[in-house]
Amino acid sequence: MNAKNSVNNVKCVVAILAGGFGTRLWPLSNPEVPKPFIRLGTIGTLYDEAIRRAFSISPEMVLTVASEKLLPFCKRENVQLLKEPCAKNTAPAVALAGIYAKERIGDDCVLIVLPADHSIPETDKFRERFLTLAKLSRDKNGFGLMGIKPTYPATGYGYIEVGEEAEKGFKVKSFREKPDYKTAETMLKSGNFLWNSGMFAFPVDVLLKEMDLLCPDYLEAAEKCVLENNEEPFKNLKPDSIDYAVMEKAKNVYVLRADFKWSDVGNFKSLYEILPKDEQGNAVIGNAKVENCSNSLIISDREEGIARELNSMVFVSLKEGSLCTPLDKSEGIKKAVEEILKRGAK
Repeated sequence: MNAKNSVNNVKCVVAILAGGFGTRLWPLSNPEVPKPFIRLGTIGTLYDEAIRRAFSISPEMVLTVASEKLLPFCKRENVQLLKEPCAKNTAPAVALAGIYAKERIGDDCVLIVLPADHSIPETDKFRERFLTLAKLSRDKNGFGLMGIKPTYPATGYGYIEVGEEAEKGFKVKSFREKPDYKTAETMLKSGNFLWNSGMFAFPVDVLLKEMDLLCPDYLEAAEKCVLENNEEPFKNLKPDSIDYAVMEKAKNVYVLRADFKWSDVGNFKSLYEILPKDEQGNAVIGNAKVENCSNSLIISDREEGIARELNSMVFVSLKEGSLCTPLDKSEGIKKAVEEILKRGAK
């Protein structure tokens, strides 16, 4: 066991899930170069940031789960790669990681699951909270997840209703899916809800038992894939998230409130917030000429691009496509992007 983790007496394996491409960041994020692997100016890539956080926990192993197409983007020193035969959402991907962790490390370890596309700049705080979450989940023989204190009535996140205190966290009382605005306002005012970050801690023995009970087809397909290199059962699975398939049905679930800065970089507004700004409040990536703009996000790979007289706008000009929209309205581009991608697929 790594000495840095011996104080908690918990072995950890970190699995980074690198699926999807981030529709709300199109055309910057696209099927050819998905969100985790985009170079965001001086910040670098979100995937590299995730790898640094993973190793900060001093785990027994860091593992990335990704499609065959994305695996070349994922290669990093000392990172194990596990091919996902096809995209089936997070529940089958977690099953793959759980089986792999059991075979390589043992089922007494805690599997920490992290998305590849979050921004968490405070690595030391992240490390402390996740070691605490891993110990909480192991001590309780239950599942742990990291909750984010809501800062506004978001309708794009799932919510966690907290119950009684449990050591340094809380027993989860209920899960609430993406609410309408009025419901989100009510949740925010109550103070009893956290955003679901999509970051988890699973004692592997408990995870495999629960999946065998709640979604045995996922577990069986993962075993065939990892142990026998037989991908066909996995390809026939119905997609489902770990939240729906397991977390919302499990009885012994705990949440820890994050004390670090967090963003899922889910749209251009959140991307703008994490990027460095110039004196006029502009975040600029690339080569566009910027004239009399303020508080805007400007992205271009074209030296002949011009962004002029923009205020609180998103301006993107890339070979994959172009976009211009108010920064506060950038969340709403998903439907239009999906239509463009469908036309391109024909």
